[in-house]
Amino acid sequence: MIGEQTHNHSIQVQDFSLEKNQTVKRILIFIKNTLPEFESVFKKSEITFNLEDDISKELSHFFNDKARSENLLFQFNEKKGVDFTIFTFPFTMGASSIFMIEAKRLSKKHYDYVSGRTGGIERIKKEQDEFGKHLNQGAMIAYIQDNDLNYWENRINSWIEDLIKKDTDIEWQKNDLLIVNNQFSNYTSMHSRVSKEAITLYHYWISVN
Repeated sequence: MIGEQTHNHSIQVQDFSLEKNQTVKRILIFIKNTLPEFESVFKKSEITFNLEDDISKELSHFFNDKARSENLLFQFNEKKGVDFTIFTFPFTMGASSIFMIEAKRLSKKHYDYVSGRTGGIERIKKEQDEFGKHLNQGAMIAYIQDNDLNYWENRINSWIEDLIKKDTDIEWQKNDLLIVNNQFSNYTSMHSRVSKEAITLYHYWISVN
């Protein structure tokens, strides 16, 4: 299992004064520091991963292993429904999740990062199956299987631009577009939802090809 392998390739982001929302900010730092290490270990692994959920399951184990080694006060739990999602919980009895992570493959065969029956952003906007309804911050991780980051940035934003122009059952706006973010993640975006206030998403992209 990838999550049991030694961690020694992290790219560290400097901590800073954490005031409001400090646990969520610490989670964002943790994800940014840990994903490059997961990417490196994943590429060296001899395990064959055929399904998106298989990668996410290994990622969840990897996150928990790393968080324990750093004595962090949160954990990552998997939830299977329409899609595989990772929710983050603080170590407090009876606590609700405070963050969610949705992951999607990006390749010539996979186009559901934005929309569709299992579309990542669309599910969040529609609050499908109460998906992250109580949260106002979350993350999306892309497993890039072909082309590069610049290609997919342009492609995804072009899909969103097309949805903005169409008459759909939910409203798509300029805020839905991905914006480069150099502090916590590759990109950020903000999305209106059916009944709740807007949610901010942090987008982290790694190569798994």
